[in-house]
Amino acid sequence: MAELYPPLLLRLAAGLVQADELLAGRRPVSLRERDSGDFTPLLRELWQRFLDAGRLRPESSELHLTGPLRWPGEPVQHHSLLLNLLTNACEAAPDGPVLLTADPTGLRVENGGRGLTPELVDQLNHGRAPAPASGRGQGLGLILRGASELGLRLQVETGASRTRFVLAREDPDAPALLLVEDDDELRVMLTELFRREGWRVEERRGDEETEPRAGAYRVVVADLNLPAQGGDHFLSAWKRVDPAAHTLLLTGESEASERRHDGVDAVVIKPGLQRLLAILATLRESAR
Repeated sequence: MAELYPPLLLRLAAGLVQADELLAGRRPVSLRERDSGDFTPLLRELWQRFLDAGRLRPESSELHLTGPLRWPGEPVQHHSLLLNLLTNACEAAPDGPVLLTADPTGLRVENGGRGLTPELVDQLNHGRAPAPASGRGQGLGLILRGASELGLRLQVETGASRTRFVLAREDPDAPALLLVEDDDELRVMLTELFRREGWRVEERRGDEETEPRAGAYRVVVADLNLPAQGGDHFLSAWKRVDPAAHTLLLTGESEASERRHDGVDAVVIKPGLQRLLAILATLRESAR
């Protein structure tokens, strides 16, 4: 890696020096640095401000920056969006935990405490701002608007004791993939993995009604054991509406691959991710 990308490594090393100086209180991040296209110094600055103000508890807050975060847009837009994300996380979990991670693929903010209702999560994931009267509606609406203005996709995940906001920049020309998986951790992991492989991913838990739409997705991936219906039935119904879509069934049952599933192009036994990625790589190449 060092031989292939020495300029990049030098820039990252310079960024680490600047971050150390910032955390030591030597100087704030300059507008010139913010204009450089890498917004990780701005993230560090805001994080430190929240720590200094006592809004983040050091023992229950974590910041992980593993590479440059390069987004389009003006510095003031990024500042506003990141400020609203951290404010929302701190208000939802005043005692923590709050976790912020960023790398070249995107940014994730996760907090404990008060979760969002399924209806509110569905609104946000479909790009609809909640009404300001709904408690946190105004702040969430600002987050959604800020992401939209920067051309970022917002995905929200919520559970009994955590809420996770994921912001990613996706190629609008990338082939579309629908992932239906009720296991929250697996769905998040697969979504990030597929996005890294060049897919434009939409995800569902499987407990909501999802009508098949012809031409909406190049690939539809579903788990066999969904809460509302079997993934094989879901894929069969999708295939009837859109015969051109490639349908992949995920299951942990090895004997499921020996059964016939109408409307299913391939059965992948979890955790057979290598086979799944190989299938998707072939489909992505053929989509070009």
